[in-house]
Parts: sequence; structure tokens; C-alpha cells
Amino acid sequence: MTNNFILSIKSMKKLILLASGLVITTLVVGCGKTETPSAETQSTQQATVLPSYSWTMCANAIKDYLAKADTKGKAGKKVEKGHQIVVHYIGRLDEETVFDTSIEEIAKACGKYNAQRNYNEGLAFQVGAGQMIAGFDKAVEGMSIGQTKTVHIEASDAYGERSDKNLVKVPREQIPDADKLEKGMKVYASTGQPFTVYAVDSKEITLDANPELAGKKLIFDITVTDIK
Repeated sequence: MTNNFILSIKSMKKLILLASGLVITTLVVGCGKTETPSAETQSTQQATVLPSYSWTMCANAIKDYLAKADTKGKAGKKVEKGHQIVVHYIGRLDEETVFDTSIEEIAKACGKYNAQRNYNEGLAFQVGAGQMIAGFDKAVEGMSIGQTKTVHIEASDAYGERSDKNLVKVPREQIPDADKLEKGMKVYASTGQPFTVYAVDSKEITLDANPELAGKKLIFDITVTDIK
């Protein structure tokens, strides 16, 4: 699995630069904004929010997970640039606000469980290859198999700050069902890039190409499970 929320910011910027030439194809995935940001890959899938979910339940699940975590890991090989590695992670904004995780029990406790996701596989990537946001890429260097580390990543090393330059005006005729759009809804370009409806008028729709997590400090609890 490759999650857009930790994809290289360079990749995201390339999509944003292309946005003005894209035709919006489809469509609305929700009737309004969500208070808790979710990973952009999950926005195209139907996530199952368990009825028993609560902030306290989520916070306790994270605390229990971290209390059992190994902060040292196995002796021997350390993560270096160029290594192919596999990790499990919890991505959060604070102690109880999880926006994505590869750990099934945390996903269930924090209302982020997705039945379509394989929670056994973790996240595989090449360190230093620009496949991840900079802060995540830097954080894993020096870690060993089995080690868990909690890192705080500034917006500058994640999705950057929000910018009005990433607002794109699109003629209404280029957007299917434009009459149904309202501020806060989601639409998708022909490339699959998500946008949030920022403003609607009689001639055009203004779309926000800023990533949902732009301008936010992120916390990641990262566990390395394999180094190749």
C-alpha cells in the first residue's frame, strides 16, 4: 500500500501545477467537510467507522500500543538511505486525533478502520528516494528492525503551508453536476487528484488543491518491520 498522505511533497506539487489544465470528471464524495482529516487515499474508499468509537478509546489504544513498543529494536542493521524498508505507523495530529494508520487495532479504536485495506502488509518504500514526505523519510534513518519511534514533523517537512496559489478556478461546464456542488465537497480530476470545493458562483467553481494536511504539524509513531 502507498498512502498519498506521506507521498513526496514534490509529487503533490506536480499535480497541483497541472491542475489548471485538468478536466474535473467526478465527483462528490461527501455532503460537507469532515472535522478530522483523513488520508487522501481513503477518501475514494468507504471506511467503516465502528459504533463504539470514542476519543477516549482512541487515546487509550495509542497509549497501550506505545507502552508495549520497543524503543531500541534489534541489534545490527540500521536504516540508511537507499534501503528498501517496511514500516507500520500511526499518523496523528494530537494524542487522540488519528488521520491514518496501518495498525488494525488502532484503526478500529480510532474510527479509521477500512475493511478493504490489508493491515498485515505495512508500508514499503525506499529511504531517501523522495517517495515520502521529507520528515517521515528523515525519521526512519538510523532505526533498526522492531524499533518504534515517535516523531513530530513540522508542516515545512510535511505538506507545507496552505497557499492561495493552489486555488484553481474551473468553468462550470467542465464539471459534471456542477449545480450539485457546495463549498466543502470533494471532486476529482481525470488524474484522480482530489480537490475541495472552495467557492461556487454562476460562472465558475473555485477548487482548493492544497492537501488536507497542509499547514499542520504531524505526529508519527513509526515501527520498522523489515530492512532490505
